[in-house]
Amino acid sequence: MMIDIIIAGEDLVTQEIARRILNYSVARFNITRVEPVRGAEIKNKILNYNRLNLPVCILTDLDNANCPPSLIQDWFKGQEINPNLIFNIACDEAEAWLMADKRSFSKFLGIKEEDIPGIKKVDRRNPNNIELDFKYKPSLFMMRELLPKSNNKNLADKLRPREGAKKGPEYNSTLIPFIRNEWDISLAKQNSYSLQKALKRIASFQNH
Repeated sequence: MMIDIIIAGEDLVTQEIARRILNYSVARFNITRVEPVRGAEIKNKILNYNRLNLPVCILTDLDNANCPPSLIQDWFKGQEINPNLIFNIACDEAEAWLMADKRSFSKFLGIKEEDIPGIKKVDRRNPNNIELDFKYKPSLFMMRELLPKSNNKNLADKLRPREGAKKGPEYNSTLIPFIRNEWDISLAKQNSYSLQKALKRIASFQNH
């Protein structure tokens, strides 16, 4: 049986990642609508999404929150998450999930695999809780520290922001083909506990 589902994400890259992890997990999802909502908008609308009787998959970034449980507490105000809501938090940012496939992303960007940060333990109580160890926001790290090392200057120029901009002129249109065709989720999840959790959440949704 095909399950109709809505995707909500703050930009085209995030939305495409949500689409890929849904398709990776099961072929029974039919994405009926994609809603572009910024991070602050998602927070403001989350209780409305939580009341819907339609399946919704949301992907947001952890950003400055201390941890996923504290973000959930802040956003949901103690309400239980509706079984129809697949709520996913990327640590620290959705782009980190892409770079967690270090082999494919380094080849795509034209850099050495070791240029991408190694892993860190996020929670000492849970040795499986690991993420890539970025010094600051992963998308900014990519643009400031990885792009200058790229041997693909045409691609780097598309991703590199111009003066006054946060992202390059073809940021989305450059990353989306990678997400669709090259991103190896089976490799990425080995370096990202938050991605593992998202995949498990989707898998459990099939059986709820």
